[in-house]
This record gives sequence, C-alpha cells and structure tokens, in this order.
Amino acid sequence: MGEFLRRLYFLFHRGKLERELRNDMEVHREMMGEEQRKDFGNPTLLEEQARESWGWGWLERLLQDTRYGFRILRKNPGFSLVAIVALGLGIGVNTALFSVVYGVLLQPLPYAQGNQLVVLRQSFARSNAGNMGFSVKEIRDYRQQTRSMAEIEEYHQMGFILLDGHEPSEVRTGVVSAHFFDMLGIKPYLGRFFTEADDTPGAEPVLVLSYPYWKNHYGGDRNIIGRHFRMNDKVHTVIGVLPPVPQYPRENDVYMPTVACPFRSSQRMLQDRKAHMMGLIGRLKPGKSVKSGMADMEMIASRLQESYPESYPAARGFAASMDGLRSQLTQQVRPMLLVLLGTAGLVLLIACANVANLALARMMRREQELALRAALGASRGRLIRQLLTESTLLSLAGGAVGLLLASGSLNLLVNFVARFTTRAHEVGISTPVLLFTLGVSVLTGLFFGCVPAFSQRLSLVDSLKEGSNAATLKIAGNKVRNLLAIGQVAVSFMLLIGAGLMIRSFIKLQSVDPGFNGDHVLSANVPLNFTKYPNQKERKIFFDRLVPKLEGLPGVQAVAINSGAPLAPGRPSKQSFMIENHPAPDKASRPEANIEVASADAFRLLGVPLISGRFFNAGDVNLDHPVVIISRGVARDYFPNEDPLGRRIKAESDEHWFTIAGVVGDVKQFGLDKDPVDTIYAPFSLFPNGMTLMVKTAGDPMSFAPQLQKAVYSVDPDQPVTDIKTLDQLRGDTLAATRLTSILLGLFAM
Repeated sequence: MGEFLRRLYFLFHRGKLERELRNDMEVHREMMGEEQRKDFGNPTLLEEQARESWGWGWLERLLQDTRYGFRILRKNPGFSLVAIVALGLGIGVNTALFSVVYGVLLQPLPYAQGNQLVVLRQSFARSNAGNMGFSVKEIRDYRQQTRSMAEIEEYHQMGFILLDGHEPSEVRTGVVSAHFFDMLGIKPYLGRFFTEADDTPGAEPVLVLSYPYWKNHYGGDRNIIGRHFRMNDKVHTVIGVLPPVPQYPRENDVYMPTVACPFRSSQRMLQDRKAHMMGLIGRLKPGKSVKSGMADMEMIASRLQESYPESYPAARGFAASMDGLRSQLTQQVRPMLLVLLGTAGLVLLIACANVANLALARMMRREQELALRAALGASRGRLIRQLLTESTLLSLAGGAVGLLLASGSLNLLVNFVARFTTRAHEVGISTPVLLFTLGVSVLTGLFFGCVPAFSQRLSLVDSLKEGSNAATLKIAGNKVRNLLAIGQVAVSFMLLIGAGLMIRSFIKLQSVDPGFNGDHVLSANVPLNFTKYPNQKERKIFFDRLVPKLEGLPGVQAVAINSGAPLAPGRPSKQSFMIENHPAPDKASRPEANIEVASADAFRLLGVPLISGRFFNAGDVNLDHPVVIISRGVARDYFPNEDPLGRRIKAESDEHWFTIAGVVGDVKQFGLDKDPVDTIYAPFSLFPNGMTLMVKTAGDPMSFAPQLQKAVYSVDPDQPVTDIKTLDQLRGDTLAATRLTSILLGLFAM
C-alpha cells in the first residue's frame, strides 16, 4: 500500500518532481570535477530512468498518447466530426436496442428465484385448443398429485365495473388465489396482500391495486388503503398496492381473490370439470427442472384421462405441459428483438468500415510525421499504440453521442415492446447498458484503428522524401480501402434489401382490403354490468333505449351493434356446429366457426357486401324460426357444391336449428395480416350479447365521442363507455408494430 501511495503521489506531482530532479542533477554535476563529469552519463537518459522508478511508466505513456491524440484530432475537426457522428449513430442504435434486449430478455425476473417459476397449460391438440385453461376440479387434482411443484396458484382476468364516486370505469381485474403474490416473492408497496381468510367463502370483498392504476387514477395517494369501492353490487375494501413490477400474463388494474369473482365462485364452475377458465402459475421444488416438471404434468394428465374418460376423449389428444415464466413473458418479442439487434450490429460494422476508410486515407497525409517519429527512435509498436489511442478516443466520443441518441429514442422502443410483453417498463439505461456501451466503444475504436495501424509499412528513406506519400502509400493503401468499400456496399445492400422487403410488406398491408369500409365510423365498447343486466331481456331493453338517442344526434347517419369492432384486439370465439342432413362426424373433426352477433344495420353500416340471400331485419326476433348469416368462407368450406341458403345448422351446445338467410363477404376481423376467419353471425335481436356500438357520422367521428358518452349516461349514469376509437384508428393500431419495425429498418438502411 505504501508503494502504491508513493507512486500515486509521484503521478499527480510529476511537474514539481521533474523540476526538482533537474535542479538536483545540475547541482550534482556542478559539484563534480571536469574529469568526473565525463562519467556522469546522458542526463536525458538518467531522467527517463528516474521517471520509470517513480511510478507507472505505461500510464504516463498512455497519458502522453492521449494528450497527443487530442491535439491531432483537434487539428482535424472535419475528420473528427464525421467519424464521431458515424460512430455515434452506429453505437447509439446498438445501445438503444441492447437496453431493450437486456431489460426484456437478459435481466433476471424481479421475482424471488424467478427461474423456478413456471406456467402450466392443458390442451386438446387434435381440436386446436392450444391452451384451454383449467377447471376448479383440475386445479385441485394438480395440487394434490404434483411431485415437482412446491406451489401452484391460479389466475384469470375479468372486466368489472368499478364505482368510486367519480366517473364509472371498467377495470381489468386479475382474479388470483390467496398466495399468488407470496409465490412470486414480491412485497406490497402499500398495505398487504391476500391471505387465506380473504379467499374463504363469506369473506369481506377486498382489492389490491396495481401500481400504474394507483398512480394514474388516484395520483399516488398513500391514504388509499381502507378506501371502499363498489363492484359487482358489493363494497370492496382496498387493502394493498402492488410494487412497480411486470404483471403476468398481462397488465391489470386491480386484483381480487377467487371467492370474490362471481363467475369463478359459481356452482357451475365449482362442479363442472369441463369448465376451463383459469390459468396456473407454479414454483418448482428446489432441485427440480422444467424437464422433470413436464414429466410430472404428463403423468397427472394420464391419470386424469384414465379416471375421467368422458371429460378427456382420447380422440381429442389431451395433454398437459409447462414452460418457464421468463420464456412466456418474452416469447412474442424475442425473435423480433434479436433480428433488430443483429441489424444494428451491421450498421455498426458499416460505420467502423467507413471510419477505417477515412482513417486510412488520412494516413497518406501523416506518413512523413510517422516516419519522422520513427527516425527519432519510436518503435513500430509505439506508433501503432498511438494510432489505436486516437481511434479509441474517437470511438469513446462516438459512444457518448450514441448514449445520448439511445436515451432520446428509448421511449419509442419501450412503447413498441410494450405491445408484446409486460417487461417493457423494466427497460432503461442501467449499469450493464453503460458497460455495454463502453465495451462496444473501446472494441469499435480498436477495430477500425487496426486497419490503418497494421496496413502500412513505413520506409524511412522514401517516406522522408518530399511528396513520397503518393508513391509509397497509394498502391498499398488502395487495396485495403477497396476491400473496405466493397464490404460496406455489400452489408449496406443487405440492409437495403431487408428494409425494402419490410417496407413493401407494410405498404401491402396498408392496401389490404379488410372486407369492410371503416370510413367515418366511431366504435365504443359498452360493457354492461352483469349484476344490473343479468339476462338478455334486460340487455336488449338498455340498447333499445340507447340506439334511438344516438340516431337522433345531428350528423349521425347510422348506428349498429356488434360483438366487437373489426380489427379490435381479440381472438376468435370458435364453436363447433352441425349441418342438418349431413353425416355427423366425430367431435374432433366437426366443423368450426367464429360466432359473432350483429344488429340489422351492422352489415350496411360497415359496407360488408351481400353475396346472396338477405341481411337481418326487424322480423328476426322469433326463436321458432331463427336465422343466421354466414361468411363466404363458411359457404366455401362447408357447402362447396350446394346453395347454403335455406340450409339449417345447429351449435353443438344449442337445441335450436338456425336457417341460413344470407351469405356475406369475408371480413378480416382479427388482423390485416391474417386470413379471414369462417364466421357465423347471429341476430342481435335474438341474442343481445353484443357490447360494441358503431356509429357512422357525416363529420369527424371522434367529435361525437362526448355525445355518445352523454347518451349512455342518460340511460344509465353508472354505465361506463370504453375504448372509444374510430375504425381507422383501430386499423392503424394493427399496423403499429409493422410500421415501427419498418421505420427502424428504414433508418438503419438509410
């Protein structure tokens, strides 16, 4: 330690010590006689030896190289600026994307022993039921029979109406078992989490708020604990607030225990083994792996199939499996992020080659300077070290610029990634990201600095001749420069092709015919409170009162009701059905179609073409002669050689036969990049289950949003209106991910 402190002292007092050394040497020489001075030696060499003994010679030389490098770069501002900007762009895009990759893919889960958390699933492989969920009885079976799981907790999401004395709102509600948060190993930000007593029948209803919902709706009020909200005709008490952690599998506003959910606690759910609705998350026992857990799940599934063959027909391919929670959180976004990171690496490679080419050209002007330094005693290694120091200084400056660019673009990337994973909010400029930027900057400097440093061999005699640089360096340098230029063009061409293909795909998606006309159409969800409107009659009365109010608004051309707006987020609601007088196939191969509900004016409002037959009309209110309308896909797939009009079909779970009254065009209901789904439309007048209003207007649709809300509140002041968007906005939302990917690849190519 004493030697370290001595050398540190010498390092920071070098000027003073050198003056004292020269004075001491001068005094010593004067004290020596004339004859003795001859034996004194070379003063300069002695000073060098003394400096070496004082401290770290390598550090001194590095500081000298750095100071000299700064002077050289300052004298060449044009070259320095171009190099820093080029490297800043290359390092910046890599830093921004690595921050996302690290935050989403590499960073450990913010849960206790997150690598032991797994997601369980069941499926009927031969019936295209990839993840059908679990029933209450199945949850009990897995908990009792598992040998690999330390804990198994359930989760599902519902939408409920919350009344807090202000404007009514629909909240995304996570319904979880008592120890769900304890299993994740997270602590409440405020209050407490659920206990066994909260998840016992007859317990007082309680809620836990998510951190974003608490912040956005209640301003981070720390006195929120103990507040009472009304939900499902019951008073719920707030007992806690979640910390700001990613929620799985999706973001929720509030959480409630399973007994508080009226659907989960219904007698049908408790008694019906086939009532699959809940998801399961578990924690493996210490020493157990996902592989051993899979074997355990398969064994339990085999026992269930043997014990309850009527619930798990062999023909449907019943199976159970599991996967790591971390993998499930990132599976949708992982391929895209890795592709973008690889593309950013190509951009950095191009930038390095570009700057190396510039540096190589600049070497022609510095040949005499380097030759002169070599003539004065500088070794080739010393010269190479100087050149690498200069290139590293440039790359570090480029890294600083890149870090600023990455910080400015991070919000855009976070919003992009948030569409695919709840881990997006963990992305930030963290210590690993800073170390990555530093490492990339240093490696970049060494990479492009090596090209000019090792590509030249100086000839002192030729190089010191005036104008010799054109002869000595041009031939040798041009070969390397040509190779660099070829490499840049080749990699740039790859990026241009990739960006061109992506942009072309985006343009094609924009021009895709969705099968409907969304011009001047406003959509809004009206999720009726099931406790207030428990049956179809009550729901029909509500909409029968609301629709005339909307039709009477100035500028409103038509009003319709549908199960969901076209291109709104959602999945097909497929059901199997039977065709009258057709041979009844086994359950695994029965025809399937998406079931939608539409009012009489829905097809005209959306401009969906009528292929044959008729639309719904006011007379379709009798279950004695019920009708449906099918899409072109259903007619093509299940009535290929016959006219479907007048034929009758029946849902597997329904007792009524429905007559096909019309065939309409296919609609891309679930995405412009997806094929239309075979769809059967039932009349809203018979099944008033549609919750989406569509209003066609003469002017700007969004200007009618306040009037729409006012009309709903006039019918029921406690009824919220959600997801108010135009169909053009919904179409734009479906293209958002493709649009941003095209923009990123386009910028990289540019």
